[in-house]
Amino acid sequence: MMHDIIESVLMSLDGKNVELYPYIPYLLKDLWEIGSSADQMIRLLDRQNRVFSNPELKVLDLGCGKGAIAIPLAKKYGFTVKGIDAVPEFIEFAREKAIEWKVADRCQFEEGDIREYVEKCGLYDIIVLGSIGPVFGNVQETLRILSKCLRPNGIILLDDAYIPDGSDFYHNSCLPEAQFMTQIRRSGCKITDSIVCDASDMVNANEVIYKQTSKRAKELINIYPGLRYIFEDYLKTQRVENKILENNVTCALMLIELTHNHNENH
Repeated sequence: MMHDIIESVLMSLDGKNVELYPYIPYLLKDLWEIGSSADQMIRLLDRQNRVFSNPELKVLDLGCGKGAIAIPLAKKYGFTVKGIDAVPEFIEFAREKAIEWKVADRCQFEEGDIREYVEKCGLYDIIVLGSIGPVFGNVQETLRILSKCLRPNGIILLDDAYIPDGSDFYHNSCLPEAQFMTQIRRSGCKITDSIVCDASDMVNANEVIYKQTSKRAKELINIYPGLRYIFEDYLKTQRVENKILENNVTCALMLIELTHNHNENH
């Protein structure tokens, strides 16, 4: 099982080699936001015709990383937030950051496998799935699983990517737009609002992340020259993924609701 979760974590961070896993915290040491943008999530929530500033609302952040989404959401809206991530160093960092932001009383961060957690987690008002890849399967399988964890009128904030209609680009972990939208419908969900990521913002964000990780990778190569190929391979994968994100796919933050209220009989 542990090997399985290592692969899952690496997949969400675009890593390929399991030997890289122990060095992930060091490679990402200088970064807080390693997936989605809290500013974008807040922008999306703020434009809804709903009142979100409510400490009663429970939020679940799956694959929460270092708490870069959970903590600003707790600060802005007063939410009670639960964050789950498999990397212990990320959880430790998130707990410290919650204290720094004075939201430790509203944020609970826990090390664990998100696939196991959702089987017993109870119900939440908002579930955040920020750029973690197909950990639960394709988008249809993912939304079916997460729907069971939603309270009536709950929402899912999904940050994901698809290949735009009309493109002949292929990627084994990215669906064409029409197929992506069909899978959302088939899961019993609908997109009620979304923000499509601006290409220049994407380039800027990728540049910052790549600059920081390549600096740390070079330090690791100096310390472990025998593992040079692992770190160089990771940087190469990063460059390839960045090019894809900037040129071949549409990255979008989607606000997803259920098309029917499956919890009303429970």
